[in-house]
Amino acid sequence: MPEVFSFIRSMRLHDIADILVVTMLVYTVLAMIRETRSPAAMRGLLGVIVGGFFIYTVAKLLNLTTTTLLFEQFWVVIILIFLIVFQNEFRKALTDLGQLWVFRRLFARGGAHMEDLVKAVRSFSRQKVGALICIERRNPLKMYADTGTPIDGLISNELLRTIFVTYSPLHDGAVIVRGDRIVAAGCILPLSDTQTLGKDLGTRHRAALGLSEETDAAIVVVSEETGIISLAVRGRLERHFTQETLREALQDLLDVKDEEETTND
Repeated sequence: MPEVFSFIRSMRLHDIADILVVTMLVYTVLAMIRETRSPAAMRGLLGVIVGGFFIYTVAKLLNLTTTTLLFEQFWVVIILIFLIVFQNEFRKALTDLGQLWVFRRLFARGGAHMEDLVKAVRSFSRQKVGALICIERRNPLKMYADTGTPIDGLISNELLRTIFVTYSPLHDGAVIVRGDRIVAAGCILPLSDTQTLGKDLGTRHRAALGLSEETDAAIVVVSEETGIISLAVRGRLERHFTQETLREALQDLLDVKDEEETTND
């Protein structure tokens, strides 16, 4: 105990600041992986760290020079494993950082033809036509667009309704939207494996949630069974949107209001 008190008394202000910074970094990392699939991976990574430390200790005691030198650089491997295992969490954290107000103002994007999109979604909802529309934001969706049929056409109510009409060969896939253009249709999206999704929600909703977990896209879903309009963003799925609330949500996500006001000024 005297040594502990002596250590505490010897601490300087910048030592305390150093400890606080490290604590905040550790807390941020733990917050990133909380309530995801990553806790199991974290336990496996901790097992690797403990196992590596054990081997290093044994090698040190037995004077195994080569093994000791190898495991003295083991921290580099741990960092690489950490970045690979938790790449989705880091991508999501960087995406959230990019959505801060200051960055959104610097890189604001247009929202032309958004009204046509909202009108088409309202029509799908009334007629109970299933639809899945992915709106690209900061993260490129090219790899998902490449899985579908290229369209490269301006967004219009008529074009969207043509794509998602029941007898269309593209109606089962997703539409990728970039700016004011429909890039591709009939696209395949990654499915979320979350266990919290209701049993009444099908593949479209799981695909929308899956893409929102991996990118910052805004994904609009219309249920074929109920006509309910949903919106998936940043790993969350919100339901029961109306035409007005969907328009407001998309305008906020895409900074359409700010751009229009700037244009009017």
